Amino acid sequence: MRLRSPVSIFTAAVAALAGTALSSSADEVRLLDGSLVRGEIVHIRDGTMTIQPSFSEKALEIKMSEIENFATDAPVFLMMNTDATFYGTVLPGFGDTVSISSPHHGISSAGTPEISWLWRKDDPSPSDLRVQKKERHWEFTCTAGLNVTTGTTESFNGRLGFDAINVGEVDKLRMFSFLRYSEVEDTASEDNFHIGADYDDTKYKPILWYAKTDNGYDRVAKQNFFSTTSLGLGYRFIENDFQTFDVRLGGAFRYEAYERDAGVDDISTLAAEIGFDNEFRLPFGKVISHFTYSPALENPQANYRITHHSYLQTIYYNDLLAVKTGVTNTYNSIVAIGNKNLDTTVYVELVFKLK
Repeated sequence: MRLRSPVSIFTAAVAALAGTALSSSADEVRLLDGSLVRGEIVHIRDGTMTIQPSFSEKALEIKMSEIENFATDAPVFLMMNTDATFYGTVLPGFGDTVSISSPHHGISSAGTPEISWLWRKDDPSPSDLRVQKKERHWEFTCTAGLNVTTGTTESFNGRLGFDAINVGEVDKLRMFSFLRYSEVEDTASEDNFHIGADYDDTKYKPILWYAKTDNGYDRVAKQNFFSTTSLGLGYRFIENDFQTFDVRLGGAFRYEAYERDAGVDDISTLAAEIGFDNEFRLPFGKVISHFTYSPALENPQANYRITHHSYLQTIYYNDLLAVKTGVTNTYNSIVAIGNKNLDTTVYVELVFKLK
């Protein structure tokens, strides 16, 4: 995504509107060699434009890397190779850029080679079509960053992580791991490790089902080992080109083994699980939030856990790099002696997408 000055964007918009007023109503595509194709842009899919030219009954397919810019005579949906989505009328910009006049975001500017999808209001969206073009595949990312933790300890520490995601037509499996560690005066102020997996299936959406597990240790919390495994159903209340919102209800098994001097007994209990997942797709990236409330079935008022995680992930650089900024809050009703119930972590990290 390329950001242009307001003056440049305004000038491009005025020029494009003036040109449109002098020509007949049609989409226009200008190639890098200077050629101009008029007709109807059918769609753009995976970086290839299909256009029905006015001079032929046969549609043309043109790579976006061969197009300088283009314009539409009606609002369309545009998706960048970063999954950032726009809706508006496309106007030619300067060089290999276009401007999008959007009722949601005003006038924005985008690089033509960065556009991977175009579709119209009544056409299938990328979420409907991507799975038809791609077989099940793996995606791998590694992360490295810094975070500030408050609560039981006040610390500034590093974090390393690795994700492996297997994407299918209607389901997704994510396997993850991350390590956080720091020392203050030769004493660990942060020392925890997580490894686990999340699986969700949307074959029967808006009804969906999920399973997940999170395991590891937390030396500061005096947990030699912890494990939470859950299974449940969800309902997708919102799904469109800009947002998805799911509500989940399920059951879980929680196990926490504490050190001898923790002052609390080990926990082994069945629990309920109530939560939601929300994703907003914005022009510059996406915002994702997760919330879970997990009370034990036995004595739920005294034994429960609340977790919250929200983060902003900016767009990838050539689909290889992103910046992720987020906050996590964890509230445990039962903690080791001397520890606080609420721990908050604010972090920033680089996300490297591995090919």
